[in-house]
Amino acid sequence: MKKLLFVLIATGFATKAAFADPWVDTSNVFLRANIQVLADAGIIKTPVTTFPLMWHDINKDLNNVYLSQLSPKTKEAFLYVRHQLKLAKRNSKLITVNVASDDKRFTSFGDEYRDANNIKVATSFKSERFAFKVSTSYNPSPIDEDKTRFDDSYGAFFLGNWVFSAGMQQRWWGPGIDTSLILSNNARPMPALTLSRKSSEPFTIPWTDIDIPWTVTTFMAKMDDKRVVKDTLLWGFRLNFKPTQNLEIGVSRLAQWAGEGRPKNFSTFVDVLKGLDNCGGNGPSVEECAAGKEPGNQLAGYDIRYSNTIFDHPFALYFITHAEDGDRKGGLSILGEEKYQMGIETQLHAFGYNWKLYLESTDTYALCSDGVNGDGTSRIGNCYYEHHIYKTGLRYNKRSIANLYDNDATSLVLGASTLSAGDTQIETKLRWLQLNKDNADKAPENPIIGNPLTSIAEDMFMVSSKVQHSYKNWRFTIGSDISRSTFDNAVKDQTDVNVFAQVEYNL
Repeated sequence: MKKLLFVLIATGFATKAAFADPWVDTSNVFLRANIQVLADAGIIKTPVTTFPLMWHDINKDLNNVYLSQLSPKTKEAFLYVRHQLKLAKRNSKLITVNVASDDKRFTSFGDEYRDANNIKVATSFKSERFAFKVSTSYNPSPIDEDKTRFDDSYGAFFLGNWVFSAGMQQRWWGPGIDTSLILSNNARPMPALTLSRKSSEPFTIPWTDIDIPWTVTTFMAKMDDKRVVKDTLLWGFRLNFKPTQNLEIGVSRLAQWAGEGRPKNFSTFVDVLKGLDNCGGNGPSVEECAAGKEPGNQLAGYDIRYSNTIFDHPFALYFITHAEDGDRKGGLSILGEEKYQMGIETQLHAFGYNWKLYLESTDTYALCSDGVNGDGTSRIGNCYYEHHIYKTGLRYNKRSIANLYDNDATSLVLGASTLSAGDTQIETKLRWLQLNKDNADKAPENPIIGNPLTSIAEDMFMVSSKVQHSYKNWRFTIGSDISRSTFDNAVKDQTDVNVFAQVEYNL
């Protein structure tokens, strides 16, 4: 992986650099919000709920816009996105310094850090056929003991309408704003090989004039952290399309397979693709699974986002469901315990700003058929994002790669972020959380198995806010997380205050 990355980087140096970043990453929540405004208005045609998101189609769509035709709110969003596009077209060298009073417990889209106190230096270039980024950071006391990192580095090659890349990129799948049930940037990125569509050139339904823009991405990553099954591979696939301007649909799959001591030949991967994971169901027999022939651990589902206006006031609804593989009903169903995420969005004007306002809820409290009573009647969860073979589960470096709040949790989040072309941006969130609701953990004494957030039930209320200001080549961000937690097991209530500041300078 590393050799391939540096080959791509070296080749990129040999070409004439023209543009820096070919895609929108997960680092800027304000950019994402403004892109979504333009997509809902029909200005941006490409699907926009899969990140990294290619700039190619956004650039094309913005070039077809006349400012005089835009409403004041849409014009603000257009100006902000166009400015960020201009920045992305520059060869950049970025220095970032972050200081915080503590590590960040939950890392959502656009959040600045995970581990407190770090410095990062990054440089990126892009030519007609190649793009690369080298990003290195140092943290004196990381939670995973990896002080020097190359997170967010990549090398990419463009061939026709396809992008081949190798590196360590953050991903976010789905319309969820605060969290994602299948893939978020809560955990550090894994080294991966990726194939993605460059442009969402539409599919035309035969004998009609209906065009459906679509994107697809797939990757194979290596989970090279401390795990029960070392060097587990993670395969991901997402198809994203827009049947109409107002409707966007995504279909996603994740699968853990291979790793030390596990079958890893091509036929095993074919079984993973077919979804043949359910022992005694549509997969191996119980006897074959007992002999270690179960191919992997999967999570699959879909998401839908619908936008429209009521009395010229914009709104959007989204619904997400993902399920573990397994068979909780004793039949031949491919999916096991389905869990859900829902949200509603709107816009308003207050305090001199246009705001995106949303309310989002999630639930990952799944009752397992192999719980205490063996029949699913117990209140013990510990199965969502878990697996009896891949016991570290869908986690990487002690963090969930999907839902910020891990399994057996419910969340209700009220959030707001500015939609402004100005230099100052604001985001705030109110979170009501129930963590580890079943008050049980698979291995409370083992940090690489079970819920990494808390081994006992915890109810939390958290207020998170940040202000970001840009001045010439500088960007300053300050913020805080203030939380109050109550626990089961007669544990004393706890109040936490975490403040941070970040300074970025673009050379």
